[in-house]
Amino acid sequence: MSEGSTTGAGSGLGAPELTGRETQRAVIDAALAGIATTGASVILRGDPGTGRTALLAAAEATARRAGLRVLRMTGAEAESELPFAALHQVLWPLLGDSDGLSEHQRHALESALGVREGAPPEGFTVAGAALTLLAHAAARRPLVVLLDDLQWADPSSVAVFGYVQRHVAPLPLVAIAATRRTGTATGRGRAADRAEHDTTACLAGQVIDLPPLDAPQAELLLRTRHPSLPEGVRRRVLRAAAGNPLALHELPEQVGRLAADRAESLASPASPQMPELFDALPLGERLGRLYEDRLRALPAAARDLLLVAALGDASTRHRTTLRNLAEHAAGSPWHRIEEHIERSGLAHLDPERELLEFHHPLVRASLAHLASPAELRAAHRQLADALPAEDARRTLHLAAAALGTEAELAARLHAEADRMSAQGGDAEAAVLMARAAGLSPDRTSRIARLVAAAALAVRAGRPHLAAEHLAEAEAAARPGRPEPAAPYAFAVACTRLQLDADPRPAIELLPAVLDAPVPPDAADQHAALIGPILFLLLVAAALTGDERAWGAVDRHAAHPDAPTGAELCRQAWSGPGPAVHEVPRRLREAVAALPADRETTAAWLLLWTAAAVDSLGEHCALWSAFARRHAYATQTFTDSLRAHDDFLHGNWDTALAAARAGARTSAEHGYALAETLFLQTAGQILAARGDRAGLAALEPVLGTRACERRLRLVTDLLSGMLTLCALGNGHAEEAWLHACDLTAPGAVEDRGPWTHLSLVDRVQAAVDSGRTEEARRHLRAVRSSGLARVSAHHTFLVTVAEAIAAADDEADERHAAVYAQRDAENWPFPLARAHLAHAVRLRRQHRPEEASAHCRAALTVFTRLAATPWAARASRELAAADADIEAAGGTAGHHPLLTAQETRIARLAARGLTNRQIGARLSLSPRTVGAHLYRIFPKLDITTRAGIARALEASQVPSVNPRG
Repeated sequence: MSEGSTTGAGSGLGAPELTGRETQRAVIDAALAGIATTGASVILRGDPGTGRTALLAAAEATARRAGLRVLRMTGAEAESELPFAALHQVLWPLLGDSDGLSEHQRHALESALGVREGAPPEGFTVAGAALTLLAHAAARRPLVVLLDDLQWADPSSVAVFGYVQRHVAPLPLVAIAATRRTGTATGRGRAADRAEHDTTACLAGQVIDLPPLDAPQAELLLRTRHPSLPEGVRRRVLRAAAGNPLALHELPEQVGRLAADRAESLASPASPQMPELFDALPLGERLGRLYEDRLRALPAAARDLLLVAALGDASTRHRTTLRNLAEHAAGSPWHRIEEHIERSGLAHLDPERELLEFHHPLVRASLAHLASPAELRAAHRQLADALPAEDARRTLHLAAAALGTEAELAARLHAEADRMSAQGGDAEAAVLMARAAGLSPDRTSRIARLVAAAALAVRAGRPHLAAEHLAEAEAAARPGRPEPAAPYAFAVACTRLQLDADPRPAIELLPAVLDAPVPPDAADQHAALIGPILFLLLVAAALTGDERAWGAVDRHAAHPDAPTGAELCRQAWSGPGPAVHEVPRRLREAVAALPADRETTAAWLLLWTAAAVDSLGEHCALWSAFARRHAYATQTFTDSLRAHDDFLHGNWDTALAAARAGARTSAEHGYALAETLFLQTAGQILAARGDRAGLAALEPVLGTRACERRLRLVTDLLSGMLTLCALGNGHAEEAWLHACDLTAPGAVEDRGPWTHLSLVDRVQAAVDSGRTEEARRHLRAVRSSGLARVSAHHTFLVTVAEAIAAADDEADERHAAVYAQRDAENWPFPLARAHLAHAVRLRRQHRPEEASAHCRAALTVFTRLAATPWAARASRELAAADADIEAAGGTAGHHPLLTAQETRIARLAARGLTNRQIGARLSLSPRTVGAHLYRIFPKLDITTRAGIARALEASQVPSVNPRG
């Protein structure tokens, strides 16, 4: 999630808290100071009360002093279900000057923000338009965007903010976001807390963690800020604050005010009032009740109005709206209410914007926490009455105000959920649909809406929330199964696959859904689900090889109702076939035809297709379709594929770091499939680096659990990892035994995805263990199967394997084919292994100089990849080759006018080899060979390649072994 982290606690400095906060301020000040040359993104992350808002306020003051323009957003819980509500707060001041936007962008942005009617905007288009608008404004005056309480922002806005954060570097723009630490309880339920986790996972930038202070830090802060605090009170404050900086600032004032009422008794540590005020409160509620006395002291009318403001959004906190609400309530006059609020210090009316601003977000939390259910319903009813009938927020507040069941309101919420889903707000729609289920008076509607909510949550990447809705639907439907069948089966299959890495429900439920007749009244729903169902089945089929899944895919992937890419994905994962060599070309065409920067089922299918043919890195346009990744479950899947692609292309450090971080976070959030995919990549790198202990640590997931879930793809990859690890450590017989777990000698399994990734290992295990003929027999079967035609990477790996198993009289030609393959350097590890195998053979043929060159090429790559056992083998071979050269007379055979490298090139040119062939032998580019020959000709006093041989003979330089 983050590019860096600055932690305020545990720094080990002499004044830890103060120094930690100064460090955090310095990070922000540095970002603001450098805004003219480079943009920056900073994330303040901490529990409530740890100083996030204070740091934002300091940043705003610094920015305004520097003449920078400031845009602000404060997240509101009530707005978290409204798409683009938070974005509206940030961009509203800029909409009057949108000349820098294209008409398409302006239309999308204004539609998203509710300024105009029109087709629902696409998430990425809105993100691009927002970035363009900000960039246009920043070009005239550098911008500072402050995002407070981002954990309460709607997912659609968070996705846009995340996109902007990732693209601020070239702009005079600093974005500073403040959000709760992942795992902080919100009091809104487990599902809401997990939504906050997904919000945190979407952010990008330098993270400043604001943890609770440890005991020495808290005491230092309290003594510094409140040096005269009585000792008994000090101890009580420290205990009640529990390291929360805001409580350490605020509680002494509260205690001092109370002490004035109770004389000096509160200074006594034995006073019974202190435990009653602080110690009796549960730990999670202490900060929520920090303002209780001050809130209780307010007149009922003022407190009720503050509660309405706390539950509403920015529009309902406007002075005019509040005055109207107060007058409508027929309580105290508005001016008296305003006076009480200002005097309380809990909130104040900003004179410039005429908006009610709370002293701290904890005030809003306290208001909601202290209110009774009846008071909360009344406040929501007031908010609903203040909004126009057609306003979506009115429906939301009415739903919150409802008690019991209301069929009409449930239907309105259902319709609103459908509208939000059509706009791409599946996350928000799932929440509304679940509430509609709760308001439904009849059992059938309630179950159907719970199932619909689960399906929406799945599509939004919220499988935990979907699982909760499914459990409710199943409990209500007992002893039967929830209906409708299609969304229920889809939601169950997806949640079990993502949360448990278990594809069996998909295999058991989804084929029947696809094969069943479609009732006329469910045609639209079935059409919307057929694509996601096919994608799930394709993933399950690739992971397991189960013929039930493959049979359903074979029957339906080419159906006219199937989405674009379904049949292509089926061909790619089915393995070698008559038209499989067309997949890469057709994939490029399909990606080019996708809607611009839009996440669709077709995009997911094409992404999975690219993974099958190892071409993920070739499709930047495809990756851009997933820019709106506000759900962690969605992000983990795409990030795991990126890590795998980095592994294939030799970016091992990047891939391993991403895989380890992704696996750890996935496990913490309960996403077993993502954890498995990340660990696959980590395991492949550890195996190549010969790390037996690291690989063994992955066995419970990649071995035991994968075997229980019948994830054949994973268990096969583990066998390949064990084969590779044994090879690197020089245990050929052990490697062969592991290789036999992959396929029988001479057999190529149908629908065995990614078997090509272990092909070189299997062949080398056979050759190194003295079973060369079995290796060749297996390669003949591989060639006959058409595996080499699947993609360029497939072709390359088959070519490397054939070179390793080639007979001596064919080896040079086979290895030359490896080196000559276009883009061979895109796959550095198998290329380096080909160089090493070639060097071993050349040294055995008494050609040490050529062997030395190949050893050096292999050693360079192995060292860069930290493939230690392979680097050690290359080093040993290099030392042996150099020793052979010394034993043969060292440099005595060099032409006196040429360098050693020039002599080697001259010898090969004298034999009639082309520049490309010479380069393949010596691991040089043809251009480098040509440059050497350009210098060789005048040194030998010749003008043609034909004269090289005569010049070498005249100087009696030995020719190269003719076997080469």
